[in-house]
Amino acid sequence: MKQKINSTVNRIRLNKVHRLLKKVNVYSEEFQLCSDIELQAKAESFKVMLSESKMTLEQLLPEAYAVVREASRRVLGMYPKDVQVMGAIVLHQGNIAEMQTGEGKTLTATMPLYLNALTGKGAYLITTNDYLAKRDFLEMQPLYEWLGLSSSLGFVDIVDYEYGPGEKRAIFEHDIIYTTNGRLGFDYLIDNLADNLENKFLPDLNFAIIDEVDSIILDAAQTPLVISGAPRVQSNLYHTVKRFVETIDDEDIKLKKSKKEVWLTDKGIQAANKYFNVSNIYDEPYFDLVRNINLAIRAQYLFDINLDYFIQNGEIILIDRITGRMLPGTKMQAGLHQALEAKEEVEISKDLSVMATITFQNLFKQFDNFSGMTATGKLGEEEFFELYSKIVVQVPTDIPIQRIDYADKVFINGEDKNSAILDAVVAYQNKKRPVLLITRTAESAEAFSATLFQMDIPNNLLIAQNVAKEAQMIAEAGYLSAVTVATSMAGRGTDIKLDKDVHELGGLAVIISEHMENSRVDRQLRGRAGRQGDPGSSQIYISLDDYLVQRWGDGKLQNNQILNDYDSNSLENSRVFQHRVKHSVNKAQRVSEEQGAKMREMANEYEKSISIQRELVYAERDRILEMIQSDDFNIDKLAQDVFEYALNKEVHLTQESLMHYIYNNISFKFEGKMTSIRTQSKEAAIQSLMHQFHEQMAENKQKLKNDYFYVNFVRKAILKAVDSGWIDQVDNLQQLKASVGNRQNGQRNAIFEYHKVALDAYDEMVIKIKRNMIRNLCQSMITYDEYDDLVIHFP
Repeated sequence: MKQKINSTVNRIRLNKVHRLLKKVNVYSEEFQLCSDIELQAKAESFKVMLSESKMTLEQLLPEAYAVVREASRRVLGMYPKDVQVMGAIVLHQGNIAEMQTGEGKTLTATMPLYLNALTGKGAYLITTNDYLAKRDFLEMQPLYEWLGLSSSLGFVDIVDYEYGPGEKRAIFEHDIIYTTNGRLGFDYLIDNLADNLENKFLPDLNFAIIDEVDSIILDAAQTPLVISGAPRVQSNLYHTVKRFVETIDDEDIKLKKSKKEVWLTDKGIQAANKYFNVSNIYDEPYFDLVRNINLAIRAQYLFDINLDYFIQNGEIILIDRITGRMLPGTKMQAGLHQALEAKEEVEISKDLSVMATITFQNLFKQFDNFSGMTATGKLGEEEFFELYSKIVVQVPTDIPIQRIDYADKVFINGEDKNSAILDAVVAYQNKKRPVLLITRTAESAEAFSATLFQMDIPNNLLIAQNVAKEAQMIAEAGYLSAVTVATSMAGRGTDIKLDKDVHELGGLAVIISEHMENSRVDRQLRGRAGRQGDPGSSQIYISLDDYLVQRWGDGKLQNNQILNDYDSNSLENSRVFQHRVKHSVNKAQRVSEEQGAKMREMANEYEKSISIQRELVYAERDRILEMIQSDDFNIDKLAQDVFEYALNKEVHLTQESLMHYIYNNISFKFEGKMTSIRTQSKEAAIQSLMHQFHEQMAENKQKLKNDYFYVNFVRKAILKAVDSGWIDQVDNLQQLKASVGNRQNGQRNAIFEYHKVALDAYDEMVIKIKRNMIRNLCQSMITYDEYDDLVIHFP
């Protein structure tokens, strides 16, 4: 019933798209008769019409798409099909276009990119890795240039490349930018750490198309991008606490692995009190001890080696559970990474403070409009709509899908299942039919690959280590007799083209060693075969030993002792048993998906506080950077506010306390007589402070050569206070998020607690920033370097 409703809704959505497609087709026929010069001149005329508000982008769409379509034929030798134009219409409308593998999403994106770039505000194509961004940019760049628009890769593809002055800005001044989600995220954070306008390089974010949109803004949404700063004071308790955790048992902890939660029970607390010889570990002096215990039990019970991380050259390398990709250079925050290093007895790295952070959810909300394309969008439509108010439109394939998706093969245990998988590979190999065997983990892929080599079956192994190499290997997976063993995301974004002879053999055979934690991934894996109407097949093998069942299943079937009395062959041939196992697996997958969505919702909730605060702080930074004359800074009002706040906290106002305040905040060279400080009232005292403030600022101004240096000094002093306060705030909120979950044990709502503390912390930060602005303005040391440039030493 639900499927029928979805089909009807999608047909209604497509009807609206079809109406625009007809208009594009009319223009397409007309533009076939145009000369190159006439087509190339269209961009300038379109820009004029938009700038003079004679047409909107929506009104211009049919004509603009037809221009790109005809230009693509002449420049690239590729003519966008009707289904690609339909996908392009969905993308401009700011929604998600579900287009199957091999339907030409790269070419589809050129039409909305061209249209939105005509505004002069820029358009971005964002994908998952550097290789795909560079490949698609190089392929499409000649088209954009022929059409009269500039395009660029959003980064220099050289490891550890250091950008020169203005180089980044020059990259982003192009009309169309190809980049990755990670690079754009860090660019955004770095741009908002700039200390002057010349160092800012990102324009306002206008329009973006996200390739593999479900992978980027759903699956990767929980992991924030982080720019690290100075090392924190390192705890020396990691190894000590690790040894304690090794002494406790299951009764000492309460574990909810599906929710990524673990904490000490009353029995565990007593064990900790005894081990560390304290009366109560939750007493105030032992806060750091409790924090380290919580980190150690999380590292011990919530993270699995070769699933969440592996060890390479004595270093912990994280693994993305959803994609199977390794995340070199990425570290967990708030001491958790160090606890993991202690667990595995590798050298403990420095725990760095957090300077800036943003999630992909909030990064893409910075765009005026964004859309996405993927082969597996419909299954995530509910989240797309709830989080981003975007619908998914399923675009039909140009040629009907010929792939056969066989029913799951069911086994009682993993050993029998793996044996059957190898038998299937051998059977396909004997027919010379290419096989793509997909596993959930790199460890499993390596095991299958090694076994196949022992059986004298050559194979390519792809475990998400080298994206460029993977793309070449996955592209060859459709060759005669090819056997490819890969993890779930390896080679994603690259078409598998079949040898001519392979069509007659039935096409590519995709074997999936178990259901993934998300049905979207299952569907994407099946879609590796059957590209553009090619023949092909897919089959998933399952057993009660599968990770999905073990972690998310209810345990009834796998713990059924009666099953042990039956012969495995008779069970596997039993329809009743097969039905029950499939039901168990499907139920486990639904629980996994629901938990994943819940975790993303929680991550989004936690992000709300820091997102609002970040927008306020970044807006204030931009306002400060744009100030060009001293009158733009109302520093008298700032000083008045700071002094009033400070003195309102004073219960007994004395000359001594006021002198102390002056030395610490205004002038450490104060030589005034005690009698010049008036304390008969707070108003009088504030006037005294304002007098000292004006004197100190006048002295500073004398050291500055002209108004330009004075404005520069004031700007830097104020900006330094903002940045220092915000960096501390970001780091504190990261620490808070890591620890606030423990408050749930006290029957409090963790998210409510987090927002309450975050709001209080923000108010405190604002006060601290204003106080430090005055300190920086008054007590900074002003000098010049050998090039006569201003150098400021902040207090």
